Amino acid sequence: MDPLTHALSGAALARALPGQPLPRSQVMLLIVLAMAPDADFVLKFISDAIYLEYHRGITHSVLMLPLWIWLIHALLPGQRSAAPLTPWLIGLALAMHILLDLITSFGTMIMAPFSDWRAALDLVFIIDPLFTGCLLLPLLLMLLCKKQARKLAITALVLMGGYLATVGVMHQKALDIARVAQPDAGQLTALPLPFSPFHWQLIASFPDHYRRASVNLAPGFSGTASLFPEKLASPYLAHIKPPESLIWQRLLRMDSLTFTEKLPGMDFYRWFARFPVLLEQHADYIEFGDLRFGAGIRGTHASFRLHIERGHKPRAWLVWRNDVRTELQ
Repeated sequence: MDPLTHALSGAALARALPGQPLPRSQVMLLIVLAMAPDADFVLKFISDAIYLEYHRGITHSVLMLPLWIWLIHALLPGQRSAAPLTPWLIGLALAMHILLDLITSFGTMIMAPFSDWRAALDLVFIIDPLFTGCLLLPLLLMLLCKKQARKLAITALVLMGGYLATVGVMHQKALDIARVAQPDAGQLTALPLPFSPFHWQLIASFPDHYRRASVNLAPGFSGTASLFPEKLASPYLAHIKPPESLIWQRLLRMDSLTFTEKLPGMDFYRWFARFPVLLEQHADYIEFGDLRFGAGIRGTHASFRLHIERGHKPRAWLVWRNDVRTELQ
């Protein structure tokens, strides 16, 4: 989830607590703590590849949470004052961050450092203005209604919970549509798409390929698409169809190409990509993408592609947004 939403969740948590309102300094601390697990951003200064490998790792681990609570409680200034920030409040702010990352499709290593398995609930797109608005609008109202601060903060958390319940229902509805359309699939997945809680990417898994389609469960509602540049929004919206008009696209699975096993970057990409597919294959290069990040949607320039230059000594790059490249071994 984006930093703004994490910060807002910390602010809502701080103002929703019963009893006397927290001092402003402690409110700010909770906001910082709600963002703190993303301190692993410093890994980018070492290497983009290392950052991607360890992001949402030990700083987002449920197993490591008690250690982080103890360490932060011990190091925070003012903890010997009459009203210190209690360990359970510290833990609640950190746990809120982990939860908000879990609801996306990126993957969070909640069992680190003992496992690099990445959990994902696939409920909310990584940036969702509607979800963020559930927190932001009540908190903005606090500026006008300071005496109602606690009620407004509780309202923000209730709206957040209600939004998650709604997308949970939509997620199941999207899976039901995929189950009817692709009854022979080995596995069915529904991933959130941008702009609306009614936009979903349906993925049907088969031994050698994936079939994907984009569905709008509320046809005609484009959500927050108008807030984004048309160049970004239009490719997604062009392929989102109502349930009765789905267009299924067939994409070859990366692991069905046995000749690629010893190419550089493949081990890393097998770990990172949940739905790796072949995008392009030529004499001098081959390129793969992950369906989570728009791979295969015509007109989009998917992030996190694996580009391998073939030849006597093959080389591999992870292609980020805006075609920024990181070489892989």
